Amino acid sequence: MRLGIGVSEDLTIAIQQRIAEHVEAAGFTSLWTNEARGRDALLLCQAWAAATTDLQVGIGVVPIWTRSPAQLAMASATLAEASGGRFLLGLGVSHPATMAPGHGAEVVKPLTASREILTILDRLEAGERADFVGEVLRCEKFRLTISPLPPATRRYLAAMGPKMLALAGSDARGVLLNWSSPGEVERAAGIVRQAAVDADRDPADVEVAGYVRVAVADDLGAAKAALAAQIGQYAALPAYASHFARQGFGDAVERVKAAHKSGADAAGLAEALGDEVLDAFGWAATGADDPEPFLARYRDAGLDHLVARVVVSGEHAEDSVHAVVRALDTATAAR
Repeated sequence: MRLGIGVSEDLTIAIQQRIAEHVEAAGFTSLWTNEARGRDALLLCQAWAAATTDLQVGIGVVPIWTRSPAQLAMASATLAEASGGRFLLGLGVSHPATMAPGHGAEVVKPLTASREILTILDRLEAGERADFVGEVLRCEKFRLTISPLPPATRRYLAAMGPKMLALAGSDARGVLLNWSSPGEVERAAGIVRQAAVDADRDPADVEVAGYVRVAVADDLGAAKAALAAQIGQYAALPAYASHFARQGFGDAVERVKAAHKSGADAAGLAEALGDEVLDAFGWAATGADDPEPFLARYRDAGLDHLVARVVVSGEHAEDSVHAVVRALDTATAAR
């Protein structure tokens, strides 16, 4: 199982490059960010790539609604060239509640749109002219005029439901899971790999990757509280509430909602969720704790690439990133 680090904190480019250097020196495979309301994720990947030599740099995820297919193909190919083939592109449909107000974008037929963006990017990165008019997306009379063309970007599709998981297996180079327990990883990986077989692909060529939250602090209670606060934040989104419930944690969602409504702080949210739920969706630890039992659960479930998404515990985000890297670097050395 490959190990990566995921960050989303508001940190300057200089600090981000310092983090990238630390992550690479510690032996991790990859460093990922997401696109939300801060620095442009594509430009951040370029900054990481410039500061490192072997580290893969990825986005998990770019919402497919915020850039045209042609624009995304140009950026992706440019990053593939600039990074020497180290760029990883995660694509996702995001949520109507964030796409409409901030971007003026309408989320329409997400499964169809996901299939169409993968098709268009495949054609363009192969040097073909795109004359594509789909149900949702279009890209006509367009060809990348980049010579020589860089190698095609490894593209991951963010997926939770069975149809999107199957699409990742049949049309993408990987799937990117989020907030998935080891049991859910096993179920999802089975769908992805079977879809690859059904599409006459080698399932080993489709990587099953996943964000798994990791909070590391000197005080274990503080780490648990930070992890619980993130679970509570995502449980407020209908898609993730349903995702948690499908995994058998519907009662936990209701408990954390009730605790939040009653004004509970992060420690109160952790108490409402309980250790079983916290352990199912991440790892809350001190720097002295052994990460191997946590990693083994995901490795045994069939995860190919675990991205330890940093949960900030304390006032300084950079300190939390480095604490997670140090806590897991023994595992990278053992690989």
